[in-house]
This record gives sequence, structure tokens and C-alpha cells, in this order.
Amino acid sequence: MKKTALLVLFFFLYGAAAGAQSVFSYKTTAENAAKNTPAFESTSCKFSQEKLMKSSNMTLKSGGNFKFIKDKGVIFETTYPIQSTASYTSGQNKVVNRVIKSITNKDYSYLEKNFDLYHMNTKTGWVLALTPKAGGQLQGEMKNIQIFGTNTNGKGHINKIIIDATSIKTTQTFTDCK
Repeated sequence: MKKTALLVLFFFLYGAAAGAQSVFSYKTTAENAAKNTPAFESTSCKFSQEKLMKSSNMTLKSGGNFKFIKDKGVIFETTYPIQSTASYTSGQNKVVNRVIKSITNKDYSYLEKNFDLYHMNTKTGWVLALTPKAGGQLQGEMKNIQIFGTNTNGKGHINKIIIDATSIKTTQTFTDCK
């Protein structure tokens, strides 16, 4: 009897894990993505980041201050291991800047033109994913971007961003914005 119960439990757990789907199973339209992501406000918080260099299998860790300025973009002020500032508020980082501004301003026309969009609600929030359209200008630069967030009191917070570049690195950024 115990063996049967364990076997049933195993198949139940295995089936539940196998049935779990990623955000890439939920293709959506720009209109639905805009409707299902919350409104965003300007915010400042801490971040930690890990970059996996694919060529060397080396992970680089950094952290510091994250600032989101509505209608402008994002600024990462890295405080460790070295101090630096990366601004995604100008044309210097055009693609990332356009993606962030499009999402936070709920202007999905740029995203719809350049990416296939995926959206899913989770127990703790939502996930929005973007993959470059086949034959588009961004296809060779990145595999995908995944943005994980929560909605607290009607305000959206981005908790994690994963940028999977085609050949160089995968970047995971975690924020503690609440």
C-alpha cells in the first residue's frame, strides 16, 4: 500500500511539474499586454545583478541603486564591485530604453512592431516576455527579455529582469522595489 501511495504521489508531483508552463506558452497582443500590466510610478530602490558570460561560464555580480523615472527610463548606479552609472534614459542604450519606456507608458506600438509578446499572471504577480520578431533588426542581438513584476495597491513594481543575449551573456537583475 505504501509503495502504491508513493507511486501515485510521484506521478502527481511529476505531472504537476511537467504541466507547469513558461510565459512563452502565453502569446498575447499588445492590447492585452497593456491591459494586463499595471501602471508604473517613478521609484528608487536597491538592485543586485548577475551576468553569466556564456563564453567563459563565469558569473559577474554587481549591485547598487536602481532609479526608474517615469517617461524617461532607468538608471543603474552600481556601487559594487566598482562604481559606475548606466543610464537607460537616452539614446545611448536605444533598445533597452525604448522597451522600458514602452512598457511603463503602456505604449506597446514599438514592442508590437519589433517583438512577439507573451504575458502571464502568476500567484505573486505577472510576467511579460519579449522575443525579437523573425527577420527583425533585433533578432541577432538577443533571444528574449523577461520582466517579472507585482501589482501592489494599483502600482506596478518590477522585481526581476532577465535579458538573454544571443552570444555574449545572460543578465538577471533583481530589485527590491515595493
